[in-house]
Amino acid sequence: MLREIRPVGVGLLVSVFLLTASIAQQSGTTGGKATLSKAPVRVNPNPTNTPQTIYYMGKVVMDTGMEPPAPVGVLRVCNGNSHREAFTSSDGSFSFVVGDRTSSLLADASDDTRPFGADSQYSRSNPVAGGPSAPESVITDCDLRADLAGYSSSSIRLDPSMNNSNVGVIVLHSRSKKAEGMVSVASLQVPAKARKEYEKGSELLEKGNLAEAEKSLRKAIDQYPKFAEAWLRLGDLEQRRKNMEGAMADYQEAINADPNFPLPYIRMAFLSAVASNWEQTRKLTERLISLDPVSFPLAYYYNAVAEFNLNHMAQAETNALRAESLDKLHSEPRVELLLATIYNAKGAATLAADHYRAYLKLAPDGPLTERVKSDLAKTEQMAKSQSGSAPPVNK
Repeated sequence: MLREIRPVGVGLLVSVFLLTASIAQQSGTTGGKATLSKAPVRVNPNPTNTPQTIYYMGKVVMDTGMEPPAPVGVLRVCNGNSHREAFTSSDGSFSFVVGDRTSSLLADASDDTRPFGADSQYSRSNPVAGGPSAPESVITDCDLRADLAGYSSSSIRLDPSMNNSNVGVIVLHSRSKKAEGMVSVASLQVPAKARKEYEKGSELLEKGNLAEAEKSLRKAIDQYPKFAEAWLRLGDLEQRRKNMEGAMADYQEAINADPNFPLPYIRMAFLSAVASNWEQTRKLTERLISLDPVSFPLAYYYNAVAEFNLNHMAQAETNALRAESLDKLHSEPRVELLLATIYNAKGAATLAADHYRAYLKLAPDGPLTERVKSDLAKTEQMAKSQSGSAPPVNK
């Protein structure tokens, strides 16, 4: 039975990894003073009437001045009810439209009743908070806040004068010393000149000027060799060049400079997974989880796929479920595909079907949707077959 079930969905594993590149690029990029593009400010001739759709943009930063260590959910909180509007990009910037939900890949997920972050007290239980059915109330008694486990957020009060404009900066404050591990401790001693070169290099990198960015980042490292964040950014630069060997070497230098700095581990784990180096992926993610068992759901996800490919099914299931539990914002819906694959391999077709459905709810228009629908249909047939072959219950 195991050999018959396992092929259903196993072919997705390669796609599961290759399609996580954009997430990995966002999950923890630090440094630089990336500038926000300026959105055109539209003049509302009648500010008392809220338009059908309202455009906002802004930025989320840490209280250290750095970009967030991972994609951050941006919440619109109205009368105690919250609605996730967007995730930040790698430089902390965000933009969204209120009143038009047609472009959201996660529209279904944003309407469930589960809490946002590990420390969040917000709920998605109010279907009116953000739906297009009540455009006149989309900013009434509303604040914008950021949501990231381990951090508290400042808020921005919305009013009609801010419609279709840059609303400014939301600041995240660490709730504990543990979360400060997102920034290298060694980098706190960086000389001012090295810090300036690092910020210049990070800004150039975000603008796509790789050659000049590398010059500035290497100057920063020359002045302070243990500048872990500069090594991290060099690794990011090599990733953009598709020089994965060079990126791995730079991330390793970041770890050498500060072994307790978590971000290089998640970068290396991603590259190791893409290369199908499962043993290395497993070791890197185990180390990251030991450093910070809460802030990196992707660590559990990569670890679970590594364990699956190493044929450690019990550990794969445990860590995939942990990833699903920690990822309150459902930023990585492909964990549902991994769980479906695991349960198919175990012969638990009913459970596998549940996770295929969960993926389709989270990403109804995702790149794997048609393949998942096909695998779901096969799995549902398998579940019916298993149910029909079960012995009758004696009454």
